[in-house]
Amino acid sequence: MRLYTLEEARALLSRVVPVVEELQEAFAGLRALQASIAAESRGASGDGNLLASPWDSAGENRIEQLSRRMRGAAARLEAWGIEVKDPERGLIDFYSQRDGEVVYLCYLLGEPDIAYFHRLADGFAGRQPI
Repeated sequence: MRLYTLEEARALLSRVVPVVEELQEAFAGLRALQASIAAESRGASGDGNLLASPWDSAGENRIEQLSRRMRGAAARLEAWGIEVKDPERGLIDFYSQRDGEVVYLCYLLGEPDIAYFHRLADGFAGRQPI
């Protein structure tokens, strides 16, 4: 487990944010595609064919493409020692130490900076200002 100081986490944030955005975008795309296919499968055309398809114009499976993008982004974050808490919201945590206790430095995509922490067991609801 990599422990970050607040300064180290903040310095890495400019590289991390685009990866979190990629993860969030792929997650949203996958969710939308799955919902579209599920909705159309309930109302398939008269001949039983689906109108929505997981295949793009080049014959590539969009579900697999989006899943690969998600796995790639999550792997990059994991390589930095960052935990993905909620890919839909863009919520990540950096391990840190505060007053001798391991805590999370908590970042939500769209926030201007890392401004919160929480104990490992407390989760997002337990966020406190730094």
